[in-house]
Amino acid sequence: MNPLALWNNRDMWRSPEAYAGYVRRCGSTPQAAFFLRSSAEAGAYPQGDHGWRYKFERLAVHDKLEKAYGLCEIAGQGSVFERALRIMDWLSAHVWYNGMSVITPSFCRGKRLGSLRRLRFSYGKVFWRALNCAHMAYILADCLISAGIQVMPLAITNDSYWPGDNPGKGPCHAVVHAWLPEERRWIMLDPSFNAYITDGEGRVLNLAELQAAHGAGEQIHIAQYSFNGTQDCKAEYLSGFVLGALINIHAWDGTADLSSFARNKLLPEGVPLVNANARAITIPELLAEPKFY
Repeated sequence: MNPLALWNNRDMWRSPEAYAGYVRRCGSTPQAAFFLRSSAEAGAYPQGDHGWRYKFERLAVHDKLEKAYGLCEIAGQGSVFERALRIMDWLSAHVWYNGMSVITPSFCRGKRLGSLRRLRFSYGKVFWRALNCAHMAYILADCLISAGIQVMPLAITNDSYWPGDNPGKGPCHAVVHAWLPEERRWIMLDPSFNAYITDGEGRVLNLAELQAAHGAGEQIHIAQYSFNGTQDCKAEYLSGFVLGALINIHAWDGTADLSSFARNKLLPEGVPLVNANARAITIPELLAEPKFY
């Protein structure tokens, strides 16, 4: 469906309940089951190192966000995980999420102050000013960096790479990886659904760990979840937004380049890199310890 058709579908913008109904319908289709199955069968991911590293930078937008919203105070004291959760909780409490939102880019074009513009556009506003998952991931990433937490936004997609089936473009979603220095590892946080996911022992997972656990049939739990302040569509969230999309992991070049396409792609072994402008990355590169520039 093109952006104009989405905009003309007023029901999608009427209320968060109307959008939740759309999510439930999408999560119950046979196609959704296909994507969930194909992501479980994705297989191994490359383990080498081509030398790619995400470039973390503290930019003007981070100081402006801190000054405008007092993010260090919102984060408070405690572990990095506790501080990051408080900021994600705060964002979820003040910004509506609508994955079909197509209007905010036209309101928020401009320089790298995009996260500040997006947040001002939606903060405390009505539902028709809701943000989609990409905007939510950008904003949370910038807010966490503003509070001194190292983080990168990531996109996940399932784009029908499996021979013999061609259902068209698969589900996609955007989340963030946040770095826990206490544990020296990344975890996944999802600001659109104010969510994070754990294994059977309560350990918070990153995307690579989540993909491995899903493929192996291990226990996975949604440890925290809020869909616009409700528990609606929890089953559809895990199958349709995360696990169903979790084949290809896309990363940007760095913090300063979020307005561009995510050109760096982590693909299963044997899946070709079809875009000439893209770069193949590996698990060790994606999960390397961050370094600020």
